[in-house]
Amino acid sequence: MRDKSERIAVLDGVRAYAILIVMGFHLWQQSWLQNLIPHDLLQPFGVRDFSLTWVPRTGYMFVDVLLLLSGFCLFLPYARQMADPLAREPDAPGLFFRKRAARILPSYYFCLLVSLLFLVRPAQYARFGDYLLDLFAHLTCTHTLWPQSYIGTKFPGVLWTLSVEVQFYLIFPLLARLFRRFPLQCWAVLSALAQLYIALFARTPGGGADPLHINQLPAMLGVYANGMLAAIVWCRLHSVRRRLPARTPLAATLLCAVSFAAIVCMLHDGLDRAAAIQRWQVDYRFLFSAFVSVFILSLGISFRAVQWLFANRAAGFIALISYNLYIWHTTILLQCKAWHLPPYPDAPADAYAWPQSAGGAPWHFAWQVQYTVLFWVASLVVAALATYLIEKPAAKWLLRRRRKREDAKAVRPA
Repeated sequence: MRDKSERIAVLDGVRAYAILIVMGFHLWQQSWLQNLIPHDLLQPFGVRDFSLTWVPRTGYMFVDVLLLLSGFCLFLPYARQMADPLAREPDAPGLFFRKRAARILPSYYFCLLVSLLFLVRPAQYARFGDYLLDLFAHLTCTHTLWPQSYIGTKFPGVLWTLSVEVQFYLIFPLLARLFRRFPLQCWAVLSALAQLYIALFARTPGGGADPLHINQLPAMLGVYANGMLAAIVWCRLHSVRRRLPARTPLAATLLCAVSFAAIVCMLHDGLDRAAAIQRWQVDYRFLFSAFVSVFILSLGISFRAVQWLFANRAAGFIALISYNLYIWHTTILLQCKAWHLPPYPDAPADAYAWPQSAGGAPWHFAWQVQYTVLFWVASLVVAALATYLIEKPAAKWLLRRRRKREDAKAVRPA
């Protein structure tokens, strides 16, 4: 597990906000709850129609932020050694794979087990072979490779990111060695490969996007490359931080604000092109992750008050349970609705996306609010329980068991 002394607190906040926005996006898809803040709140300042609905409606982009953070954190030990040759050596490939497996697989397979026992049935598939393929693909983390296990899966749809992550883990040790020796060249090659893949496979001639290819690993290589390069810049900046000019925090805070404004403008631009939202996503994925990288780098040397917004106990707790928040939240969303929690009338024959589409019904707004509150409370409770009862104990047990076996081999007589 990562040494606490090496933890970067502001990244906890970035991760926490990203996961909450992704969850808000999926909640909005199921509730259609619009802005609860009065629309005329800022009229005295000349803002006629104030709304934050654009935040959850663009939340799909923040999955890329989570992958960017993954690339940053995975490469951070290498970046630290590049900035300081006396820094601790990065983990050998074998230990790296063991740590990654201990970190993600227990919660992931527990989620699959619960889905198999209670939610996923062969009868839900057109063919039994599709059920077997979906199951095999999820067990092997290859479910983004086939439409039956990505687009047509009956398991939680958000698990596709685990497929991308695991595939990236498999190539990371070799990639990290190359990136450490030739950082700019590797960054350029990975970014170019991502754009080439998007141009050849993710775009369709009519201005749309191929849903199978937009979220496969090759399309994400530019995002990971931005994260890895950001880790190098971060370590270089912090190695000379004491020698930076006194006005550096002010300049960094201004850059942080400018990059944040650029991110907001990009999200609004994507929302304006909602008819081709997936096409916009793949076309601007690299640029979006680049602006997020600038935001993170400037945040790290900005004023302490700004950093506190991201480096606080609440953000740390959300970051701690973020993995289980991510893999469980859509199951909670859909099952609450399937179980009529909170209660709502049965759908009429001509209903579409019931009950969120029942605007004007006397019970509708109350249901939306209750559904939203129930979702957030249940998600936090389930994620905390899964983190402290499954993820952390299983990871400690797996790593301790492996260490005991290695120690036994070391003391075994020849």
